[in-house]
Amino acid sequence: MRNNSCLKVVLLWLWLWLMPWIVQAMTIESFNINSDLKVTGVDICDTLSLPLQGIEYDSVITISNNVNIQGLNDNILGFSKGVFNSGSGDPEENSYCNGNRCVINPDKQVNKINLPVFDTVGGSVISSWGDKNKKIFPGKYTDINIGKSDIIFYGGDYFIDKLSVHTRSEITIEGNVRFFIKEMSIGGSNVNMSGKSSDFQVFIYDSNTMAIVSNNAKIKAYIYSESERPLQLTNTVEFYGSIIARELEFNATVSYVGENSCEIEAKPIDFELLPNDTTFLTCEMVPIVINVLDDNGNLNINYNGEVSLRTDIAQSNVAFWMVNDNRVDVTKEIKVNIKKGQGSAVLKSNIIADVKVFAQIKDIVKSNRYKFVPYKFYAESQRIIAGKPKNIDVSVLSCNNNLVDVETSYSGVRNLNFKTEYISPSTKGNGIINVRNKNIKFESGKTSLNIMYPDSGIVNLIITDPSCTNDNCTVNKTKNNKRAIDGELTGSVSIFSRPWTFAMCPQGSDRFTGTTNSGNGLVAAGDTFVMRAKPLQWMAGDKVNNSIDVSDDKYCQRPITPNFFAQDAPVTTVTASVAGIDTPKKGHQGKLTGKVAQSNTELHDNTAMIFNDLRWSEVGSVKLAMIADSYLGMTINSSQRAIGRFYPKQFVIKDSAIINAHTESSPFTYMDQTFKANVIVEAQNAVGEPTRNYGAFAPRLKERLLLTAVDLNSNTRLNDVSTRIDQSNLVVGWQHDWQQAQLTINDGALTFKRLPKNNNNSAVTITTADGPFKVGLGLSVLPRSECLVSGCTDFANKTQTLQRYNQSQVLTAPLNGWVDSRYGRMVLDDASGVFDQPLTMPLKVEYWNGDQFTINTDDSRSHFNSQWSCKQIIYTSKPHAKASLSATTNNVLQGKNYSLQVLPGVDENESYIKQQLRFWLRIAAHPASNIGCTENENVNQPWLTFNWRGIGDEDPSGLVTFGNYRGNDRIIYRSENASINP
Repeated sequence: MRNNSCLKVVLLWLWLWLMPWIVQAMTIESFNINSDLKVTGVDICDTLSLPLQGIEYDSVITISNNVNIQGLNDNILGFSKGVFNSGSGDPEENSYCNGNRCVINPDKQVNKINLPVFDTVGGSVISSWGDKNKKIFPGKYTDINIGKSDIIFYGGDYFIDKLSVHTRSEITIEGNVRFFIKEMSIGGSNVNMSGKSSDFQVFIYDSNTMAIVSNNAKIKAYIYSESERPLQLTNTVEFYGSIIARELEFNATVSYVGENSCEIEAKPIDFELLPNDTTFLTCEMVPIVINVLDDNGNLNINYNGEVSLRTDIAQSNVAFWMVNDNRVDVTKEIKVNIKKGQGSAVLKSNIIADVKVFAQIKDIVKSNRYKFVPYKFYAESQRIIAGKPKNIDVSVLSCNNNLVDVETSYSGVRNLNFKTEYISPSTKGNGIINVRNKNIKFESGKTSLNIMYPDSGIVNLIITDPSCTNDNCTVNKTKNNKRAIDGELTGSVSIFSRPWTFAMCPQGSDRFTGTTNSGNGLVAAGDTFVMRAKPLQWMAGDKVNNSIDVSDDKYCQRPITPNFFAQDAPVTTVTASVAGIDTPKKGHQGKLTGKVAQSNTELHDNTAMIFNDLRWSEVGSVKLAMIADSYLGMTINSSQRAIGRFYPKQFVIKDSAIINAHTESSPFTYMDQTFKANVIVEAQNAVGEPTRNYGAFAPRLKERLLLTAVDLNSNTRLNDVSTRIDQSNLVVGWQHDWQQAQLTINDGALTFKRLPKNNNNSAVTITTADGPFKVGLGLSVLPRSECLVSGCTDFANKTQTLQRYNQSQVLTAPLNGWVDSRYGRMVLDDASGVFDQPLTMPLKVEYWNGDQFTINTDDSRSHFNSQWSCKQIIYTSKPHAKASLSATTNNVLQGKNYSLQVLPGVDENESYIKQQLRFWLRIAAHPASNIGCTENENVNQPWLTFNWRGIGDEDPSGLVTFGNYRGNDRIIYRSENASINP
């Protein structure tokens, strides 16, 4: 027994000795050392408006198999694109949204949330398997791996590299929990099913890893995902809450119940306790006012509730409350109803005293201290502009028969002390309240002070007369000469000071001075640009009426009001908007998008509010305005500044067509024959909208377009045939002829030129047959050296490869279609026959197929007119010149024609004549050389000429021989009239 007792004592001693280390070890395992981590200004509720939304501008939701989505507004999915696998084959046909068709509405997409920098450096690792009621606290974690455990995440912010929740786990959310995460996998477990979806917010960063909820998981959450890899809900999932994602996939038995409770859940209360003045007379009834504020610092008229008021006074009958005509001693706490955001009670002190008042709504407590005296300095609350002097009337007040009255006995020059008390914010900024009077003289208890405060916010001016004490100040004696006050004569004035206006400044090396005529480029239309809004002090000479033009960069160097950015400063919303168009005059105003409004407590660097997600949809320069309509009940002077130059983000070929000259069969065009091109090029912003102001840009600031040609049949890398495209018939300067956002080539006449042969006789054209070519046309932008300064625009979708000799490969934007370009010629076959009968002269058109000339059976349009011809007599047996071509006008059919006849010109019974002639059909501008032809008319088809005789490309010709079949004179041939003696 004794041994057992000793053992128990030893074990007990060991337990007591080890317990602190055991507790410490358990504690270290349960929470992270970075538990004080706190992110401000990030809340899905600030962005969310629908239970399912995408992130601008190209979000996609993919839904397939057994999916049911409930809780939507009019079945709207706020995504750019929806992909539905309903089995019908129609991409829009589906019944996923509560049994009805889901409606895609890109206008309901939202902007990106400005997430904090992801940082898990020094983070912990947690592996929990089979644990019960394990507690995890806010902080940084490189890995959290949970399986078959009951886990409690306590309120706060968690940065997590990788979260894995495996089968049969129960995750409880206590308070408001936010996960900032890169990789997430939740399966077979319940997450936050006993809480509210808005209590658990998950922010997923863009990374190469995946986020997935699967395998019989149930979860209540708000999820925001910027990742390009899809957020997946798959394999039997129940989800309650809302999702904002760039890519989202639902697949295989997903039940989604949309909840957007942001609108109805109470947000943290912010309120103000008034008045800010600290000194009151013992005969005054002081109204204590509580104003509940919304997110913009304005009275929240939608709030109804209750506020508790109490004081630090423990002694009865010192002071009392008046609530609804009921008098309550200040030693007791009172409840005051708040209706439409406001509640009030009256405080009255019976004696000279300091009373500290506490106001509490839920767990938010605020306090003010009020000093009750028989005499005080008094001035009405002042609303001023930072840096601008203002005269204020100051009086000395006293209680006379329990009524407030001016103490007229206080007169003469007074040496007063002044002190600045900082209320909101509670810290000193860049100065104190400056009283500019040299001599302060009171007459019958009144004077005027000239004050200036160089910062913004709420401050009190504490006025004290150090010489006015119990012993030597008349005002401190009552009518019956009893001592009335301990200490000095004092008082306070509440001053509400606002910035004068906002300077609008560029970020870093950016410039805002570009216009449609000159200056630097800023950014492409629709891309983000940064605006720094600096709250300025007023300076001598500044206006105070209307909007202030701050286009001069000197405003960015002016003194600011730094207290505008303090953590506990009065809140206001500053909004950027389009005030008008700067250049071009009367241009299209466009739209300003992105995050155009933010409070002064959001993104800033203590010198300027940073608007880093602004986008203007147009080009040129725009007049932007910065507006803050409600700062301490005052409107800050709006400012305006011309911002530019914005230039098109891209060129897009909206429509194009290449029209071959011959379309009667397989379309083709002869070399040197005109074909047509139609093109509509549009200058666009980043989201594909037309930028209509581009046509008004100065020519030197417009891009110069280049029309190029490639051989699409080329088996070699060198496919550039641009030099053979004749563009001389296009309108001069077509490259700059923009009409608003579009440049148009309408039926532009082009030719693919024949290949010339070196020739000493410049007056004669000699070409070489080559081809055929499959010619593709493209457009590109001629490069400029000053793009980094001026800003340049190029074509989107440049897919046509162009390779020149000894140069780098380039890409062009292709036009639709191509030119089947063939080297062609018109051929007249020789004809011979009896001397007195017409002869048929076959005509055909041929093209070079790469090896030889062959009949162009695709041609049924090439034309000829026999009356426009030339004749050369080569031989005649007797003077005779009557042979001619019959009058025929016709086209070839599938490359041939047999309607052309040659008449011998022999009269009836005329004796035998043998003759040989050459006929040319006129198709070129000039007749064949050396034949003495005077015929000027021609069927203008120079693309069918050919170098028949080695002296240059010329009209087609054929040799005609009459009397070829005379033979033996002793034989009478058919059709001969009589015997002819030799």
